[in-house]
Amino acid sequence: MTAPPVITVRCDYCSKQKAPSEFLHIAGGVAMCRDCYEWHQRALSALAGTPPPGCQVCSRTFQELEEAAPGGNVRMYVHPKDGLYQILCPRCSDRYVRKRRDLYGGTPFGREMKL
Repeated sequence: MTAPPVITVRCDYCSKQKAPSEFLHIAGGVAMCRDCYEWHQRALSALAGTPPPGCQVCSRTFQELEEAAPGGNVRMYVHPKDGLYQILCPRCSDRYVRKRRDLYGGTPFGREMKL
């Protein structure tokens, strides 16, 4: 007996393979998984003043980041990525910024970061 085929779809934002039921289909044939959509909504809420749940990349919660930060003062960063906003902790933000010299290199921020 053969196992049934497993059908997955690749998210155009995070590149993860997921079940078709996990996707929102956007105009122009773009497929966005629910996780990317939810993180984008969280980032928009953070820009409006709501504390973020944590870091989108390393998955550490805001509470974990507070416990690890000196004095419990945590800075979170919102970066545009592929048309969405993502919330990153300082460590993940630094890594992302260094990968995106093309985006930040010629800016005052990029000069401050020595890109």
